[in-house]
Amino acid sequence: MKRLFSTLLVFLVNTFCVFAQNSPQDLFSKQIKLQKVSTWTLAGWSVANLAVSGIGIGSAQGSTKYFHEMNLYWNAVNAGIAGLGLVHLYKKRDAPTLSSVVREHYGLQNSLLLNSGLDVAYVTSGLWLMDKSKTESDPKRHDRFRGFGQAIVVQGGFLLLFDVTNLLIHRSQNPKLHQLLDKVAFNSTGVIIKF
Repeated sequence: MKRLFSTLLVFLVNTFCVFAQNSPQDLFSKQIKLQKVSTWTLAGWSVANLAVSGIGIGSAQGSTKYFHEMNLYWNAVNAGIAGLGLVHLYKKRDAPTLSSVVREHYGLQNSLLLNSGLDVAYVTSGLWLMDKSKTESDPKRHDRFRGFGQAIVVQGGFLLLFDVTNLLIHRSQNPKLHQLLDKVAFNSTGVIIKF
């Protein structure tokens, strides 16, 4: 009986989705498209930073040398994250269910919110390093703290802007998801799907 009910429910939801303006497939496709654009943006930022700092470190001196060094470290990690993200996004996926679309949608928003908090911590750490450099009497340590701090502020600032922008873009899709969810209701006799 449960199997029959769940088969009927799946059939009704799929039928409903064919006629719905915003089906789970439409919302899922939009989510994937937004994630691809943002991941390619992160990859582009990383490659550009790797190129500029890779060239710049050769002739740089003082804190500028350490700035480029930290940029290389930071963006090697960013490029790896972007690469793994792109591999995941271009994998063939099963057809989305309403549940999987909702989970991914809100899971991504929570992840972006957490990342934004980490980005604030990065910027704060960079500012602390820059401030710490002022009290260093050893010129090498002064330059290292200053250069690393500046790079962390720049990279953390970019990531904060990147994550907050992505969070706002994905949150702008919440009303469409809620419209879709509002068309499915339950009562004592079963599921009601409003067209």
